[in-house]
Amino acid sequence: MSKHRAHAQWKGPLPTGTGTMQLGAAGPVIGYTLNARVMEEAGTNPEQMVGAAHAGCFSMALSNLIEETGQDMSGVVVDTDALVHLNQKSDGFWIDRIDLTCRGVVPGMSEETFVALAEKAKATCPVSKLYASADITLDAALAG
Repeated sequence: MSKHRAHAQWKGPLPTGTGTMQLGAAGPVIGYTLNARVMEEAGTNPEQMVGAAHAGCFSMALSNLIEETGQDMSGVVVDTDALVHLNQKSDGFWIDRIDLTCRGVVPGMSEETFVALAEKAKATCPVSKLYASADITLDAALAG
């Protein structure tokens, strides 16, 4: 199968240091800091990257399931947000919950079918499987 690279570098002590993450060999370089992670200050953090990966994978999986129904894909839009919860427990920090919120535009598809396909996508997308130790919630509906 395919393999995909990412790279991270951290410089300095944790409270005041800075890091960069690079997506792919020639992809964008994104800065990150501890304050962006725990104080919700401006910037990026690993949990946002986790959320982006999950939202992206889920959206692709759901789009594929919609297409497999024979749906004409012109005009179809799958829009997903991921809210990643980082919490401290007795044995350290954990990502213990991810809330997916998905709104779709699928001309002619019923709400019931869309939600059922979204539930299947949540259960089968590779990133959901990777994050199975977290509670993954889903709020899916057709937009408008």
